[in-house]
Amino acid sequence: MVARDTIKRFILKLSADAGAFLQSHSHRSRRVYRKDFHDLATNVDIEVEKLILNRIQKEFPGHGIYSEEAGLIRPDTEYLWIVDPIDGSAHFVRNIPVYTINIALQYQGKTIAAAINHPTTEQLFFAEADGGAMLNGSPIHVSKTGKLSDAFVFVELPEQKFARQPSIKKDFVARMKIVERLVATCAQVETYRVGAFGQCLLAAGAFDAYVDLSGSTRKWDQAGSLLIAKEAGAEIVHLSPPSGDALRAMVTNRRITKELGKILR
Repeated sequence: MVARDTIKRFILKLSADAGAFLQSHSHRSRRVYRKDFHDLATNVDIEVEKLILNRIQKEFPGHGIYSEEAGLIRPDTEYLWIVDPIDGSAHFVRNIPVYTINIALQYQGKTIAAAINHPTTEQLFFAEADGGAMLNGSPIHVSKTGKLSDAFVFVELPEQKFARQPSIKKDFVARMKIVERLVATCAQVETYRVGAFGQCLLAAGAFDAYVDLSGSTRKWDQAGSLLIAKEAGAEIVHLSPPSGDALRAMVTNRRITKELGKILR
C-alpha cells in the first residue's frame, strides 16, 4: 500500500500545479465543445486533464484512473484516481469565477484522499480518510449553528444537464417548493451550482448545510468533496437511494440535520 505521506504530498502538489495552469489559461481564447444536452467542455479542460493524468501515470503507473474527459483507464486495479479537471466548465466558459479542480484517490472502492482546488480564490481543500480535513494547510471543521433559522444553506437547483438524465419536469414543482420553504425558513439560501465547492465551504464552516436538488449529480462528481466534508465532521444523508452512478445527498453540520430533513420531506 502506498504511504499516506507520499499520497498527500503528491495530490497537494498536483492540485496546486493544475490550479496554477488553469489560472494562467483562464482568460485566453478557447474552443467550446457541447458534450451533452447542457454539458460543456473546452480545450482547456482537456489540457489541464492531460497535465494531471500524465503526472499520475508517471508517478503511479499501475494505478487506474477515471477522468471526466478521458473516461476509464485501467479500471481493474486496487487504486483508482478520480479526476474532474474543471468542475463547473459552464462557468469557466462564461468567465464566472466559480469552478474547481477535483482529484480523489480510492483504494478498493473507498475514497482515501482528496484535493479540491478553487483556484480563483486560492482555496485548496484536502482530506485523508481518518486524518481530518484542511484548507490551505490548516484544519477545518463544520459550523456549530444549531437552528435552521440561523443557517446558511447551499442549494443545487434542478437542471437538465444530460439528455439521458430523468426529466426534471417530473418533480420540478415539488423541488422548487422545497426551495421556497428553505428561503422562508433559513437565514440565507445560495447556489453557486458547483456542488463539490459547496460541500467544501460547508466543511470549512462557511455554510451549515448543502442540499442537492439538481438531479444531475454523479457519484464521481463528489467522491472527493464528500470525504472532505465527512472528515470535517459533516453528516451525509442520501436523499435518494444511490442508483448506478446517480447521487443525491444532503450534507449538514449534524446539528440541523433533523430540522432540515423535515423541510425536505
